Amino acid sequence: MKKYKFAKGLFAAVLLATSMISCSEDVMDGINVDRNHATDVQAKFIVTDLITSTAFSTVGGDISLYTSIYMEHEAGVHNQMFNAETRNGEPYLASTFNNVWGSTYTNLKNALTVIKKCSEDGTEPKNFVTLGVGQIMAAYNLAILTDGFGDVPWIEACNLNEFMQPKIDKQELIYGDIIKLLDSAIANLGKSNVTSIKDNDILYAGDAAKWKKAAYGLKARYTMRTLLKATDKNAALNSVLDCVSKSFTSADEEMKFNLYDAKSTFNPYFAFGWSRDALGASKSLADLFNARKDPRGKEAFMTQSWVQVTDLSELYAAPNGSPKQLQYEYDTSLMYGAETAPTMLLSYHELLFLKAEALVRLNRVNDASDALKSAMVAAFDNFNNSVKSSLASPKLNSTKIRTTTPTNGIIGVSKVDGAVAETYFNAEVKAMFDANPLKEVMVQKYLAFYGASGESFEAYNDYRRCKGLGETFVELKNPLNSNQFPLRLPYGSDDVLANQNVKSAFGDGQYVYTEKVWWAGGSR
Repeated sequence: MKKYKFAKGLFAAVLLATSMISCSEDVMDGINVDRNHATDVQAKFIVTDLITSTAFSTVGGDISLYTSIYMEHEAGVHNQMFNAETRNGEPYLASTFNNVWGSTYTNLKNALTVIKKCSEDGTEPKNFVTLGVGQIMAAYNLAILTDGFGDVPWIEACNLNEFMQPKIDKQELIYGDIIKLLDSAIANLGKSNVTSIKDNDILYAGDAAKWKKAAYGLKARYTMRTLLKATDKNAALNSVLDCVSKSFTSADEEMKFNLYDAKSTFNPYFAFGWSRDALGASKSLADLFNARKDPRGKEAFMTQSWVQVTDLSELYAAPNGSPKQLQYEYDTSLMYGAETAPTMLLSYHELLFLKAEALVRLNRVNDASDALKSAMVAAFDNFNNSVKSSLASPKLNSTKIRTTTPTNGIIGVSKVDGAVAETYFNAEVKAMFDANPLKEVMVQKYLAFYGASGESFEAYNDYRRCKGLGETFVELKNPLNSNQFPLRLPYGSDDVLANQNVKSAFGDGQYVYTEKVWWAGGSR
C-alpha cells in the first residue's frame, strides 16, 4: 500500500512538473513573439511598394542612366559615367548593374507574392484588380530583366527556399510568359472586384479600365520587340495596332510615376545629376537637333552658369567617346534640373510611335504620317513639361554653385509644346518622312525618349531591335561603338558570385560586346 501511495505521489509530481514546464514554455513562446512587426501583409500594401520601386529604382535608376550614355542622350564625363562613355570596364563589369539586377528581382518576387495571395487558392481570392495589377507588374519587371540581360533565371529564381542555384531560362520562353501574364491581367481586370485598392494604387487609384489599357499598351511594346522572331510579321504588326487602339487615348492615361514634390522626393535622373555631376551635353544629340532644325535643340541645354543655350553653335558639348574627365567642364542637359518630371513606365507618345512604325511597315504610309504627327505632338508636350520643371527647379535656382561667376537662377524659356510640334512637322519633318518614312519614325522616337523620364532604356531596346532586323536609323557617333557597343547588360554581381549557373554564363563579361539577345537575333 505504501508503495502504491508513493507511486501515486510520484505520478502527481510528474504531472505538476510537466504542467509547470509547459506553462513556462508557453510564456517564453509568448515573450519571443515580435508584436511590433507584421509577419504578413495584405496584397494591396505590397502593390504600393512594388510600383514605387519599379519606377524609381528600376526604370529611373542605373539602367536608364547608363543606357542614356550608350544611346548618346547624354555624355559621361566623370567617374563611372566616364568609364561607361569610354568603355573602360563599366559596360561589362558585374557590379555595374547589380543594383538594378537586385531591385528588379525584388520587384518580381513582390509581384508574384501579390499574384499568389489574390489567386483562387490564395488568402485573398476574388481581388481581381489587385491580381491583375500584380500580373502586369510581374510582366513589366520580367521584361526589363530579359530585355537588358537576355537569358536570366526566372522559373526557379523567386523560390530560393527550394532552388538555391536557380537555372537560367531562355528569353524565348520568358517572352511567352510575359505575354501570358498580360493576357491573364486583361481577363482579371474585366471581372468584378471584392476589395478596392484605390488608396494603395499610386498609378491609377484602383481604376481597372486604366490598368487594362496599360496592359494592352505593354502588349503592343513587347509584340513589336519580338518582330524579328514573328512567323507572320504582318499579323504581328496588326496585333500591335489592335493593342494600341485598346490602350491610352491621351497623356492623362499613361503609365507614369508622378509623385515627385522637389522637397522630400525627386526625379531619380535629377537626383543622380545633382549628387554626382557626372553627365555632360552630348555632342551627337546636339548635332542631330541642329541638323534637323529641331526647335527642341534651343531649349535642351544649359551652360555651367545655369543659362539656357538658345544657339547650338555656342554649346560646349562633350565629344562622344572622348571627353575630358572633368566635372563642370561641359555644358549640360537642361533636363538636369527636372526635379518633378515624372518617370515614364509607358508613355502615350511611345504608343503613338509604335502605331506609326507598324503602319509604315504595313505600307500604310498616309496613315503613318498622321500617327507620326500625333506622336510628335505628345512627345513635344512631354519635353515641354520637363523643361518647365527644370526652369522652376528650387535647387538650381537657389543653392547650387558650380562656377566662380554663377548666375543665380536659370535664365531661359519654355515654349516648345505640341503646337510647335505641328508647325515643325509640316515645315520640316514631313519632307524627311516622305523621303524615308521608317527612318523618320525611328529617329523622332529616339529624340522623344531623350530627357528626364527614364525612357533611354527603350531607345536602347529599339536600337538593338532594329539592328537585328538589319536596320540602322539612329546614327550613334561614339567611335568605340565599332567593336565595343554594349549589345546587352552584364549579369549582376550578387548572382555572378553566388549562382554557379550565372557565373558560368558571365565568364569575364566581355560577351556583352559580341552576343545579341534573342529578340535581336542572338541565341541567349
